[in-house]
Amino acid sequence: MKFIPVLLLGLMAVSCNTTKKLYENQEYDQVIQKLAPDMCSGRYKQKDVEMLAASYHRANQADHEKIQALKASGKPEVWPEIYQRFCAMKGRNDALGCLSQALKKELDYGKLNLDEEIIASRNKAESFLVAKCSVLLDSRTKSDAEEAEKYIIQLRKTNPENSHIQDFRLKALLHSSENVLIQFENDYKYLMPEGFEAEVINFDADEFAPSHANFYLSEHKNVHYDLVVTAVLEDVVAMPERTDGVTFKETNGEKTVEVTDKSQSKSVTIKGHLKYYDVNLDRDRFAFPFEVTSSFKHDYSTIKGDREACSEETLRKINEKELPFPTEDSMLEDAARQLNDLIAGEMRK
Repeated sequence: MKFIPVLLLGLMAVSCNTTKKLYENQEYDQVIQKLAPDMCSGRYKQKDVEMLAASYHRANQADHEKIQALKASGKPEVWPEIYQRFCAMKGRNDALGCLSQALKKELDYGKLNLDEEIIASRNKAESFLVAKCSVLLDSRTKSDAEEAEKYIIQLRKTNPENSHIQDFRLKALLHSSENVLIQFENDYKYLMPEGFEAEVINFDADEFAPSHANFYLSEHKNVHYDLVVTAVLEDVVAMPERTDGVTFKETNGEKTVEVTDKSQSKSVTIKGHLKYYDVNLDRDRFAFPFEVTSSFKHDYSTIKGDREACSEETLRKINEKELPFPTEDSMLEDAARQLNDLIAGEMRK
């Protein structure tokens, strides 16, 4: 069993050599990551203290000097790097916060108050990145869309909750795609009326302008598609034919009339999602829910009594007559046209 201590000593030597090598290569943050946990637990050697102290102060000094130089440039594009460097300084400071008071004194460690600097630099970085992405994506060219991807990644690191990120990512995907296939998929348990699918993907040649991409409505063997957009139908909710009525009286002097206001209504809603499949990455990139409704509503009135007692509004509405309700199939076709418009709008982003 004598091999166990030898093995442990070997592992310790490798670990020490690795940390020393990182330090010699000026990988100071990695040195801190390796040494800080053990030192916070009280397990360390004096040479570790010296190495940690030097790594901490040298890394912070380098970031501080770089931040000052970047600020002095006055360029708006420097703020993402300034923000990341402030975050790095705070991260080092937090990592050593668990050290004993004696070690903190030996390392000349002090709590850094960087919250205001971090918030201010993040806001400026975020503003620059949003503006930069907007300019690049507004050109609607493939090269600028690919360039925008780099800034979108920076924006996600700066503020993952930024409200523009999702829209930017979708635009970058669309504008960097040269050949796009649009198709329909019915995951609903019932058959749709004949012509429904054709209506959903019935697009004119210029309907997606000013996009540079080529759009296809059926697969072609010799075409490599960058992106496949699928409208997936998941549910149909139909509100049945309904006629509601409210009866009241109107008077004009001694003349009286009983008025019944009637309202006809019926609706059909189709629900599903638009799925964006990135062929080059072989995975779905986005899936956005959709919901479109075809509605029928008609108001009219009937009267019993003296017509001369009617108000102007009632006189107008009694000229309206009851209408036949549209069929469910015709309303589904109308919903398909609305979905078609929705898809076209998404492709023009």
